[in-house]
Amino acid sequence: MANDNFFKVTELFPVGICVIDGTNRTAFWNRLISEWTGKTSDEVSGKILCEVFPHLSGSSFEERIKEIFTGAPPAIFSSQLHGAIIPTYLPSGEPRIQTTTVLPLRIEDEIYAVIVVEDCTELKREVTAYRRMKDSAILALNDKINAEKEVVRANEESNLYLGIMSHDLKNTNAIIMSYALKMAEFDNQEVVNYAKKIMMASTGINDIIRNVSVVRKMSHESQGLRPFPLKMVIKDAARNFEGLKYEIIGDDVRIFCDDLISELFVNIFSNCVNHAGIASKIHIIIGEKNDKGYVRVSVADEGPGISEERKADIFAKFTKKVREENGDEGTGLYIVKVLMTRYNGNVSIEDAYPDAIRKGLKICLDFKTA
Repeated sequence: MANDNFFKVTELFPVGICVIDGTNRTAFWNRLISEWTGKTSDEVSGKILCEVFPHLSGSSFEERIKEIFTGAPPAIFSSQLHGAIIPTYLPSGEPRIQTTTVLPLRIEDEIYAVIVVEDCTELKREVTAYRRMKDSAILALNDKINAEKEVVRANEESNLYLGIMSHDLKNTNAIIMSYALKMAEFDNQEVVNYAKKIMMASTGINDIIRNVSVVRKMSHESQGLRPFPLKMVIKDAARNFEGLKYEIIGDDVRIFCDDLISELFVNIFSNCVNHAGIASKIHIIIGEKNDKGYVRVSVADEGPGISEERKADIFAKFTKKVREENGDEGTGLYIVKVLMTRYNGNVSIEDAYPDAIRKGLKICLDFKTA
Protein backbone atom coordinates (compact mmCIF):
# COMPACT_ATOMS: atom_id res chain seq x y z
CA MET A 1 0.00 0.00 0.00
CA ALA A 2 1.12 3.59 -0.57
CA ASN A 3 3.09 5.30 2.11
CA ASP A 4 3.78 2.25 4.31
CA ASN A 5 6.24 4.26 6.41
CA PHE A 6 3.47 6.61 7.49
CA PHE A 7 1.44 3.75 8.96
CA LYS A 8 4.44 2.07 10.56
CA VAL A 9 4.79 5.15 12.77
CA THR A 10 1.41 4.29 14.32
CA GLU A 11 3.03 1.22 15.91
CA LEU A 12 4.23 3.68 18.56
CA PHE A 13 0.73 4.98 19.30
CA PRO A 14 -1.05 3.73 22.49
CA VAL A 15 -4.16 2.89 20.49
CA GLY A 16 -5.27 0.07 18.23
CA ILE A 17 -5.38 1.06 14.56
CA CYS A 18 -7.00 -0.66 11.60
CA VAL A 19 -6.96 0.86 8.11
CA ILE A 20 -9.29 -0.38 5.39
CA ASP A 21 -9.34 0.58 1.73
CA GLY A 22 -12.21 1.39 -0.60
CA THR A 23 -12.96 -2.32 -1.11
CA ASN A 24 -13.46 -2.82 2.63
CA ARG A 25 -10.24 -4.85 2.84
CA THR A 26 -7.78 -4.46 5.69
CA ALA A 27 -4.75 -2.48 4.53
CA PHE A 28 -3.05 -2.06 7.93
CA TRP A 29 -3.34 -3.71 11.34
CA ASN A 30 -1.03 -2.36 14.04
CA ARG A 31 0.75 -4.25 16.81
CA LEU A 32 -1.50 -3.12 19.66
CA ILE A 33 -4.75 -4.12 18.01
CA SER A 34 -3.18 -7.51 17.30
CA GLU A 35 -2.51 -7.94 21.03
CA TRP A 36 -5.98 -6.81 22.03
CA THR A 37 -7.89 -8.96 19.50
CA GLY A 38 -5.59 -11.96 19.41
CA LYS A 39 -5.54 -11.71 15.61
CA THR A 40 -2.20 -11.18 13.87
CA SER A 41 -1.60 -8.82 10.96
CA ASP A 42 -1.06 -11.83 8.66
CA GLU A 43 -4.48 -13.22 9.61
CA VAL A 44 -6.26 -9.96 8.90
CA SER A 45 -4.35 -8.14 6.14
CA GLY A 46 -6.07 -8.11 2.72
CA LYS A 47 -9.30 -9.56 4.09
CA ILE A 48 -12.71 -7.92 4.05
CA LEU A 49 -13.40 -6.67 7.58
CA CYS A 50 -16.86 -8.33 7.71
CA GLU A 51 -15.21 -11.71 7.04
CA VAL A 52 -12.90 -11.25 10.04
CA PHE A 53 -15.71 -9.88 12.23
CA PRO A 54 -19.00 -11.34 10.93
CA HIS A 55 -21.12 -9.27 13.35
CA LEU A 56 -20.34 -6.20 11.20
CA SER A 57 -22.14 -7.61 8.18
CA GLY A 58 -25.34 -5.63 7.56
CA SER A 59 -24.83 -3.61 10.75
CA SER A 60 -25.02 0.15 11.21
CA PHE A 61 -21.24 0.02 11.72
CA GLU A 62 -20.75 -1.31 8.20
CA GLU A 63 -22.98 1.42 6.78
CA ARG A 64 -21.17 4.13 8.74
CA ILE A 65 -17.76 2.90 7.53
CA LYS A 66 -18.99 2.98 3.93
CA GLU A 67 -20.15 6.58 4.39
CA ILE A 68 -16.59 7.60 5.28
CA PHE A 69 -15.56 6.89 1.69
CA THR A 70 -18.27 9.22 0.41
CA GLY A 71 -17.10 12.22 2.44
CA ALA A 72 -19.02 11.74 5.71
CA PRO A 73 -17.49 13.29 8.88
CA PRO A 74 -15.72 11.15 11.51
CA ALA A 75 -17.89 8.98 13.74
CA ILE A 76 -17.30 8.03 17.38
CA PHE A 77 -18.71 4.90 19.03
CA SER A 78 -18.68 3.81 22.65
CA SER A 79 -18.63 0.10 23.36
CA GLN A 80 -20.96 0.72 26.31
CA LEU A 81 -23.57 2.40 24.11
CA HIS A 82 -23.13 0.89 20.66
CA GLY A 83 -21.09 -2.25 21.18
CA ALA A 84 -17.61 -2.72 19.69
CA ILE A 85 -16.76 -2.47 15.99
CA ILE A 86 -13.62 -4.50 16.64
CA PRO A 87 -13.98 -6.48 19.90
CA THR A 88 -10.86 -6.35 22.08
CA TYR A 89 -10.13 -8.20 25.33
CA LEU A 90 -8.13 -7.85 28.52
CA PRO A 91 -5.62 -10.57 29.48
CA SER A 92 -8.31 -11.88 31.86
CA GLY A 93 -10.62 -12.44 28.89
CA GLU A 94 -13.00 -9.63 29.85
CA PRO A 95 -14.05 -7.28 27.03
CA ARG A 96 -12.24 -3.96 27.07
CA ILE A 97 -14.26 -0.81 27.51
CA GLN A 98 -13.34 1.14 24.43
CA THR A 99 -14.08 4.16 22.31
CA THR A 100 -13.82 3.68 18.55
CA THR A 101 -13.34 6.53 16.10
CA VAL A 102 -13.80 6.06 12.35
CA LEU A 103 -12.33 8.84 10.21
CA PRO A 104 -11.31 9.34 6.57
CA LEU A 105 -7.68 9.58 5.48
CA ARG A 106 -6.61 10.66 1.97
CA ILE A 107 -3.18 9.54 0.77
CA GLU A 108 -2.41 10.75 -2.76
CA ASP A 109 -5.53 9.81 -4.75
CA GLU A 110 -6.77 7.09 -2.43
CA ILE A 111 -9.21 7.39 0.50
CA TYR A 112 -8.93 5.06 3.46
CA ALA A 113 -11.11 4.55 6.53
CA VAL A 114 -9.02 4.60 9.70
CA ILE A 115 -10.51 2.81 12.70
CA VAL A 116 -8.89 3.97 15.97
CA VAL A 117 -9.62 1.89 19.08
CA GLU A 118 -8.86 3.56 22.43
CA ASP A 119 -8.86 1.47 25.60
CA CYS A 120 -10.96 3.24 28.29
CA THR A 121 -11.09 0.37 30.77
CA GLU A 122 -8.83 1.96 33.40
CA LEU A 123 -10.45 5.34 32.94
CA LYS A 124 -13.87 3.75 33.43
CA ARG A 125 -12.65 2.01 36.57
CA GLU A 126 -11.28 5.28 37.92
CA VAL A 127 -14.53 7.08 37.13
CA THR A 128 -16.55 4.28 38.74
CA ALA A 129 -14.34 4.37 41.82
CA TYR A 130 -14.66 8.15 41.96
CA ARG A 131 -18.43 7.95 41.67
CA ARG A 132 -18.58 5.35 44.43
CA MET A 133 -16.36 7.54 46.58
CA LYS A 134 -18.54 10.57 45.79
CA ASP A 135 -21.71 8.62 46.60
CA SER A 136 -20.16 7.44 49.87
CA ALA A 137 -19.15 11.00 50.70
CA ILE A 138 -22.67 12.24 49.94
CA LEU A 139 -24.15 9.52 52.15
CA ALA A 140 -21.70 10.38 54.92
CA LEU A 141 -22.50 14.08 54.54
CA ASN A 142 -26.23 13.36 54.68
CA ASP A 143 -25.70 11.24 57.79
CA LYS A 144 -23.71 14.08 59.35
CA ILE A 145 -26.38 16.64 58.46
CA ASN A 146 -29.09 14.40 59.92
CA ALA A 147 -26.99 13.82 63.04
CA GLU A 148 -26.44 17.57 63.43
CA LYS A 149 -30.18 18.15 63.05
CA GLU A 150 -30.80 15.56 65.73
CA VAL A 151 -28.25 17.26 68.01
CA VAL A 152 -29.96 20.62 67.45
CA ARG A 153 -33.35 19.07 68.20
CA ALA A 154 -32.01 17.34 71.33
CA ASN A 155 -30.37 20.58 72.49
CA GLU A 156 -33.57 22.52 71.98
CA GLU A 157 -35.48 19.88 73.91
CA SER A 158 -32.96 19.79 76.76
CA ASN A 159 -32.89 23.60 76.90
CA LEU A 160 -36.67 23.59 77.18
CA TYR A 161 -36.59 21.06 80.04
CA LEU A 162 -33.77 22.96 81.78
CA GLY A 163 -35.69 26.20 81.44
CA ILE A 164 -38.81 24.65 82.98
CA MET A 165 -36.81 22.99 85.76
CA SER A 166 -34.89 26.20 86.52
CA HIS A 167 -38.15 28.13 86.76
CA ASP A 168 -39.71 25.57 89.10
CA LEU A 169 -36.56 25.36 91.23
CA LYS A 170 -36.43 29.14 91.57
CA ASN A 171 -40.03 29.22 92.76
CA THR A 172 -39.45 26.42 95.26
CA ASN A 173 -36.23 28.02 96.46
CA ALA A 174 -37.99 31.35 96.94
CA ILE A 175 -40.49 29.65 99.23
CA ILE A 176 -37.64 28.04 101.22
CA MET A 177 -35.93 31.42 101.53
CA SER A 178 -39.12 33.11 102.75
CA TYR A 179 -39.57 30.49 105.49
CA ALA A 180 -35.91 30.86 106.48
CA LEU A 181 -36.33 34.64 106.78
CA LYS A 182 -39.33 34.11 109.06
CA MET A 183 -37.32 31.66 111.18
CA ALA A 184 -34.49 34.21 111.48
CA GLU A 185 -36.91 36.49 113.38
CA PHE A 186 -37.41 33.95 116.19
CA ASP A 187 -35.97 34.57 119.66
CA ASN A 188 -34.43 31.10 119.75
CA GLN A 189 -30.76 31.51 118.77
CA GLU A 190 -30.42 27.90 117.65
CA VAL A 191 -33.36 28.34 115.26
CA VAL A 192 -31.82 31.59 113.97
CA ASN A 193 -28.50 29.83 113.31
CA TYR A 194 -30.25 27.09 111.35
CA ALA A 195 -32.21 29.72 109.43
CA LYS A 196 -28.97 31.42 108.39
CA LYS A 197 -27.58 28.08 107.17
CA ILE A 198 -30.76 27.47 105.19
CA MET A 199 -30.48 30.93 103.63
CA MET A 200 -26.85 30.28 102.67
CA ALA A 201 -27.81 26.96 101.09
CA SER A 202 -30.70 28.63 99.29
CA THR A 203 -28.35 31.29 97.93
CA GLY A 204 -26.04 28.51 96.71
CA ILE A 205 -28.95 26.86 94.91
CA ASN A 206 -29.74 30.16 93.18
CA ASP A 207 -26.10 30.39 92.08
CA ILE A 208 -26.28 26.89 90.61
CA ILE A 209 -29.51 27.68 88.75
CA ARG A 210 -27.98 30.90 87.43
CA ASN A 211 -24.83 29.11 86.25
CA VAL A 212 -26.85 26.40 84.50
CA SER A 213 -28.60 29.18 82.59
CA VAL A 214 -25.25 30.78 81.72
CA VAL A 215 -23.80 27.46 80.50
CA ARG A 216 -26.86 27.02 78.28
CA LYS A 217 -26.33 30.49 76.80
CA MET A 218 -22.62 29.83 76.29
CA SER A 219 -23.46 26.81 74.14
CA HIS A 220 -24.94 29.18 71.58
CA GLU A 221 -22.67 31.04 69.21
CA SER A 222 -21.92 34.61 70.27
CA GLN A 223 -23.85 37.28 68.37
CA GLY A 224 -20.61 39.21 68.07
CA LEU A 225 -18.37 41.17 70.41
CA ARG A 226 -18.97 44.87 70.96
CA PRO A 227 -17.56 47.56 73.27
CA PHE A 228 -18.83 47.73 76.88
CA PRO A 229 -17.77 50.31 79.52
CA LEU A 230 -15.89 48.23 82.10
CA LYS A 231 -16.87 50.12 85.26
CA MET A 232 -20.56 49.95 84.37
CA VAL A 233 -20.26 46.17 83.86
CA ILE A 234 -18.56 45.75 87.25
CA LYS A 235 -21.18 47.84 89.07
CA ASP A 236 -24.06 45.96 87.39
CA ALA A 237 -22.57 42.65 88.54
CA ALA A 238 -22.02 43.95 92.09
CA ARG A 239 -25.74 44.77 92.43
CA ASN A 240 -26.44 41.03 92.59
CA PHE A 241 -24.82 40.93 96.06
CA GLU A 242 -26.52 42.83 98.88
CA GLY A 243 -23.97 44.63 101.02
CA LEU A 244 -20.99 43.81 98.77
CA LYS A 245 -17.97 45.98 99.56
CA TYR A 246 -15.62 46.76 96.71
CA GLU A 247 -13.35 49.44 95.33
CA ILE A 248 -12.29 50.18 91.75
CA ILE A 249 -8.89 51.76 91.14
CA GLY A 250 -7.96 52.99 87.67
CA ASP A 251 -9.52 54.76 84.71
CA ASP A 252 -12.56 53.41 82.93
CA VAL A 253 -12.02 51.63 79.60
CA ARG A 254 -14.23 50.02 76.96
CA ILE A 255 -13.69 46.29 76.45
CA PHE A 256 -14.85 43.90 73.72
CA CYS A 257 -17.34 41.34 75.06
CA ASP A 258 -21.01 40.35 74.79
CA ASP A 259 -24.12 40.28 76.97
CA LEU A 260 -22.69 37.52 79.20
CA ILE A 261 -19.92 39.78 80.54
CA SER A 262 -21.95 40.58 83.68
CA GLU A 263 -22.13 36.85 84.46
CA LEU A 264 -18.34 36.68 84.32
CA PHE A 265 -17.97 39.23 87.13
CA VAL A 266 -20.92 37.78 89.08
CA ASN A 267 -19.08 34.46 89.24
CA ILE A 268 -15.82 36.14 90.26
CA PHE A 269 -17.57 38.12 93.03
CA SER A 270 -19.37 34.98 94.17
CA ASN A 271 -16.01 33.23 94.43
CA CYS A 272 -14.64 36.17 96.48
CA VAL A 273 -17.61 36.08 98.87
CA ASN A 274 -17.34 32.30 99.28
CA HIS A 275 -13.67 32.56 100.27
CA ALA A 276 -13.53 35.83 102.20
CA GLY A 277 -17.12 36.50 103.31
CA ILE A 278 -19.58 39.23 102.42
CA ALA A 279 -18.09 41.56 105.05
CA SER A 280 -14.65 41.61 103.43
CA LYS A 281 -13.67 44.02 100.67
CA ILE A 282 -12.98 43.21 97.02
CA HIS A 283 -10.17 45.19 95.42
CA ILE A 284 -10.45 45.81 91.65
CA ILE A 285 -7.58 47.41 89.75
CA ILE A 286 -7.86 48.51 86.09
CA GLY A 287 -4.37 48.66 84.60
CA GLU A 288 -2.98 50.62 81.68
CA LYS A 289 -3.63 49.50 78.09
CA ASN A 290 -0.56 47.74 76.66
CA ASP A 291 0.90 48.08 73.15
CA LYS A 292 -1.17 45.10 71.94
CA GLY A 293 -4.43 46.82 72.87
CA TYR A 294 -5.15 44.74 75.98
CA VAL A 295 -5.90 45.91 79.52
CA ARG A 296 -5.39 43.84 82.68
CA VAL A 297 -8.14 43.89 85.29
CA SER A 298 -7.32 42.26 88.63
CA VAL A 299 -9.95 41.26 91.20
CA ALA A 300 -8.51 40.42 94.64
CA ASP A 301 -10.28 39.15 97.77
CA GLU A 302 -9.11 39.16 101.40
CA GLY A 303 -9.59 35.46 101.95
CA PRO A 304 -7.07 32.79 102.98
CA GLY A 305 -6.01 32.08 99.39
CA ILE A 306 -5.63 28.61 97.90
CA SER A 307 -2.82 26.07 97.63
CA GLU A 308 -0.57 25.76 94.59
CA GLU A 309 -2.12 22.35 93.85
CA ARG A 310 -5.61 23.84 93.63
CA LYS A 311 -4.41 26.71 91.44
CA ALA A 312 -3.43 24.21 88.73
CA ASP A 313 -7.01 23.17 87.96
CA ILE A 314 -9.16 25.93 89.44
CA PHE A 315 -10.43 26.84 85.95
CA ALA A 316 -11.00 23.21 84.94
CA LYS A 317 -14.39 22.00 83.80
CA PHE A 318 -16.79 21.36 86.66
CA THR A 319 -16.10 17.65 87.10
CA LYS A 320 -16.82 15.78 90.31
CA LYS A 321 -13.10 15.85 91.18
CA VAL A 322 -12.87 19.63 90.74
CA ARG A 323 -15.98 20.24 92.83
CA GLU A 324 -14.75 17.95 95.60
CA GLU A 325 -11.32 19.61 95.73
CA ASN A 326 -12.14 23.24 94.91
CA GLY A 327 -15.63 23.61 96.28
CA ASP A 328 -18.32 25.64 94.54
CA GLU A 329 -15.91 27.66 92.41
CA GLY A 330 -15.66 24.66 90.03
CA THR A 331 -18.62 25.81 87.95
CA GLY A 332 -18.24 29.56 88.29
CA LEU A 333 -14.56 29.87 87.45
CA TYR A 334 -14.90 27.42 84.58
CA ILE A 335 -17.50 29.82 83.17
CA VAL A 336 -15.02 32.68 83.64
CA LYS A 337 -12.38 30.77 81.68
CA VAL A 338 -14.76 29.93 78.81
CA LEU A 339 -16.04 33.50 78.54
CA MET A 340 -12.53 34.98 78.51
CA THR A 341 -11.66 32.60 75.66
CA ARG A 342 -14.85 33.72 73.90
CA TYR A 343 -13.67 37.32 74.29
CA ASN A 344 -10.21 36.55 72.87
CA GLY A 345 -8.73 37.30 76.27
CA ASN A 346 -6.91 35.44 79.01
CA VAL A 347 -7.44 34.67 82.70
CA SER A 348 -4.92 33.68 85.37
CA ILE A 349 -4.66 33.61 89.17
CA GLU A 350 -2.06 34.49 91.75
CA ASP A 351 -1.80 35.32 95.44
CA ALA A 352 -3.21 38.77 96.20
CA TYR A 353 -0.86 39.35 99.15
CA PRO A 354 2.06 36.88 98.86
CA ASP A 355 3.80 38.08 102.03
CA ALA A 356 0.73 38.22 104.29
CA ILE A 357 -0.75 35.49 106.50
CA ARG A 358 -4.01 35.69 104.57
CA LYS A 359 -2.69 35.59 101.02
CA GLY A 360 -6.03 36.20 99.33
CA LEU A 361 -6.76 35.26 95.73
CA LYS A 362 -6.24 37.58 92.76
CA ILE A 363 -7.96 36.79 89.46
CA CYS A 364 -6.29 38.57 86.53
CA LEU A 365 -8.32 39.24 83.37
CA ASP A 366 -6.77 40.45 80.11
CA PHE A 367 -9.41 42.11 77.90
CA LYS A 368 -9.13 43.42 74.35
CA THR A 369 -9.94 47.13 74.46
CA ALA A 370 -12.09 49.06 72.00
